[in-house]
Amino acid sequence: MSTFPSEALDWLAVWGGVRGLTVGDDASLPRRLAGRGHQIFALTPDEALVARLNGYGNITPLHARAEAIPLDPFQFEVVFTHQAFHKLDRAQALPQIARVLRPGGCLSASYLIRDDSVPWVRRLAALLRRYDPVAMKGDYGHQSLESLRESHYFPEIEERAFRIWQPVTRDDMANMVRHQPLARHLDGDQLDRLVEQVLELYDAAARPGENLKLPFQLLCWRAWVDHAELTNPVQLPDNGLAIKV
Repeated sequence: MSTFPSEALDWLAVWGGVRGLTVGDDASLPRRLAGRGHQIFALTPDEALVARLNGYGNITPLHARAEAIPLDPFQFEVVFTHQAFHKLDRAQALPQIARVLRPGGCLSASYLIRDDSVPWVRRLAALLRRYDPVAMKGDYGHQSLESLRESHYFPEIEERAFRIWQPVTRDDMANMVRHQPLARHLDGDQLDRLVEQVLELYDAAARPGENLKLPFQLLCWRAWVDHAELTNPVQLPDNGLAIKV
């Protein structure tokens, strides 16, 4: 999350000063949102994360699952999830998320994935796949977002992608190769030769005196709620958006 651009965070939040719910097992998303002035409730089944977030300004940690959110309806303007949508039981979680969103609210989901369209990255992947056919074939879980298109709770979807460049030094590159799963199946000489080939690729692609930059894309979706599809009708409580925990 250190490379999560503020522009993307603001796009996902939609408005300034929102009352939002984060779903997931990472502390960085609620902290980044709280740091930008949002009032955040952080829902997680991880007791250790609840303890880490206790006492953090503008964050109320909740020990619960997205499939059973223990809150009244219409509590939040935005529900956020990052690198975690695929982990949800979506048949149970989506109606729960829809229930706690206020009318006009949205589910904002994001995934950070490597962008393999850059030529030197493609060459690196091809080199590593000589040793391991599945090298650098990241399974991020972002394909799960497509299931939102089938949800009656979220009929309107917006998408946006943000490009992020992560600087990579020669040492970073060598360490990355040595920590690839394929390295466990190579002897010392083979691994040294592979690292040498990778660094030759690095030197050929980098401009003199500059480091390479590894490209990523932050895929962002905003799915707008429709309460008409909820099985059980929900009514706005007299206290509006007051949260009961």
